[in-house]
Amino acid sequence: MSTRTPAIVISLGLAAITALAGCTASAIVEPTPNLAENIVQPDPSPSLTRTSAASDSMLWIRTMATAANGSQLSLEGLVSRSLSYEYPGSQTVNTIMIDDCGATLTNAIFAAEKWSFTIMNTTAIAPDDSSVSWPDDARIDFRPSADNVYMASRLFIQSDVATGDLPCTQNKYFVGSGRGNNVVGLPGDTIDLDNFSNGWAAHTWGFTSTPGVTFSECSFEILPLGNDYGAAVAGWVQVADDNNCFIGPATESSVF
Repeated sequence: MSTRTPAIVISLGLAAITALAGCTASAIVEPTPNLAENIVQPDPSPSLTRTSAASDSMLWIRTMATAANGSQLSLEGLVSRSLSYEYPGSQTVNTIMIDDCGATLTNAIFAAEKWSFTIMNTTAIAPDDSSVSWPDDARIDFRPSADNVYMASRLFIQSDVATGDLPCTQNKYFVGSGRGNNVVGLPGDTIDLDNFSNGWAAHTWGFTSTPGVTFSECSFEILPLGNDYGAAVAGWVQVADDNNCFIGPATESSVF
């Protein structure tokens, strides 16, 4: 792995990204025991607040979404470091993935195939001066998608039933304000409890809009831990335009 580097703030760029060249992490970073608890937060309240960065945070994605009727949502996605399938604090995450995949996945499969799990926490908050409601049909989609990875989600994040047979193979989206979690599952990524093949860095992270929704003020912040776990050598570039705000490889890998 490359040496730890300072946090990098990248704003409003166009994107395409080279694929990760199989780097493994050399930094030994103790997982935060509370990471998996991010997946079972209570329902959002009217005083919804953003997720705070923690010692396990790797990447921020931020943008403003505007619907055709003028309503807005300030979006933030926070990606946390990967968890091994065998890390005790990840068992809640394992269970969520199994629940969404039915009998097709088990803990025995996770162990045999050396899975990892990476969580992206998302908040969508209307500006304080907003007086227009977000339209019910103004949808925002996630990167990565279930076209390339296994995904499980909770809270305000929904699954597009037209895109797969099971929730874990269905693309994820949301409509309106709220807080939610996406878990990305990657087979073959865990080396040991603290080291990975950095498969998360071979995928794109962020948001894509549907017709009627436009993005502005898109920015990315790669935190030092993100560089320790593959971002520094992944050749990432950004896609930041009216309909996209994501960072990752130009040719995205697929686990299928």
